[in-house]
Order: sequence, then C-alpha cells, then structure tokens
Amino acid sequence: MHPDITSAHVAARLRTIRRARSLSLSQVEALSSGTLKAVVLGSYERGSRNLTIKRALEIAKIYNVPITELFSAKSAPALGEVPRLMLDIRALQRGGDFRKKEEEDQRRALAQMLRSICEYRQDWNGEVITLRENDLATISLLLNLERGAVLEWLAESKILLKKIS
Repeated sequence: MHPDITSAHVAARLRTIRRARSLSLSQVEALSSGTLKAVVLGSYERGSRNLTIKRALEIAKIYNVPITELFSAKSAPALGEVPRLMLDIRALQRGGDFRKKEEEDQRRALAQMLRSICEYRQDWNGEVITLRENDLATISLLLNLERGAVLEWLAESKILLKKIS
C-alpha cells in the first residue's frame, strides 16, 4: 500500500466520491436498499469506524467506481474546499423583460434543470439552491454558453447570489 494512504485518507476519499456524485448519506442508504445505513457511512467518512473489505466492495459498487478508487493516493480536498454557487430560484422565476427570446429560453431551461435537482434532492424550499461550481459545465452545455459567459449571465440576471469557496 502507498505510504500516504491512511485510514483518514480513505475516510476522506469516501466523502469526496459521495459528494462528487451529489449524494447525501440518506440517498446512499436508499441506493443500498437500507443495507448501508447513513449513520454507518458517516462513521466511515469520519474515520471513527473501521471499514471492512466487504463493506468497501459494497460502497464501491454503489458509487460505481473501481475498489482502487477508495484507496487511491489522490488527495481528497478538505471540507469546504469545493467551490459552490448559490442561485436565487425566485429571481430566475421572476424573469423580467426578455429582450430576446433566446434569454427566455435559457431561463426556462435552467429553471427546469434546477427543478429536477430540487426533486432529486427532495429540497422543496424553492427560494435558493446551492450547486457545485463544476455544475457550471452542465449549465454551460444546457445554455450553449462558455462557463465565463454563464457566470456573467447569472450575475447580470441577479440569479447568482454568491460564490462560496
């Protein structure tokens, strides 16, 4: 085993992989049909519980990654290191004067995407949503704009509330 790989590193990798898939602990429990309890997975991620080979294989299967990914020497970002975007769903829904039909179509497409994310997360507050900055790539494809142009458009439209680092 690589000398940099410790139980704390494996715990951080577990959390990183789960978060990269935008899954909550509860969602992983549901995906496992209840065989992997959220509280147990949280314990593995904090390093307060030993991970067995059997459990590691089960988790790798749920995340659809090779088992080696759990024990990879890749560094896991520290908590809070993944940049996030806070978007105002209300501002998106308010819309405004559409100077171009294209902008109206972009707003509708983004609103539909955010509704889908809210449904998936079962997050019904309907006011704000926080996305990973990497989700800009998806939004960029959806709106047919470069990433920088998406951020500019979100800011100008007052949809982007803030970037959280």
